[in-house]
Amino acid sequence: MSLASRTLVLISTALVGAALVPALPAHGTAQPPTSRTIVVVVEGMRSDDGLMIGGLYDQAATWLGADQAIENCHASIADGRARCLFRATSAARVAFAGMHDENGDGALGRDFIGLPTEGYAFSNDARAPLGPPSFDDASFFSLAAPAIVHMRYGI
Repeated sequence: MSLASRTLVLISTALVGAALVPALPAHGTAQPPTSRTIVVVVEGMRSDDGLMIGGLYDQAATWLGADQAIENCHASIADGRARCLFRATSAARVAFAGMHDENGDGALGRDFIGLPTEGYAFSNDARAPLGPPSFDDASFFSLAAPAIVHMRYGI
């Protein structure tokens, strides 16, 4: 299991015990979006340190499952924002999950009781009382406009 895979598994474990997907290198941001491109912009990061690591899912059955994302990204952060381009999908309905690996250690930072100290985000800014939101709550229909997601820190 790669370092990125372990990182995303740690995110989910800290939130609910489910595993996220491994992250792969980011897609180039210089290419303009196509009709099959989904752009996710993550805002509200408290620093430009580290990377935004995320995955795109296309069905509830695989939501947050290890190695189940249809595409993944590592994105640099500038001015508290990161941008992921997902190009290899024809899915109409998708959901995004990501984390801010601030210190670049490949793991979601946690405090002494296991709560996240680094950021995490879900599309639609979906929340659940305990753990990550459902696919239905986080999913959206692919649009020409970017999906805007806000990073959250703590619980």
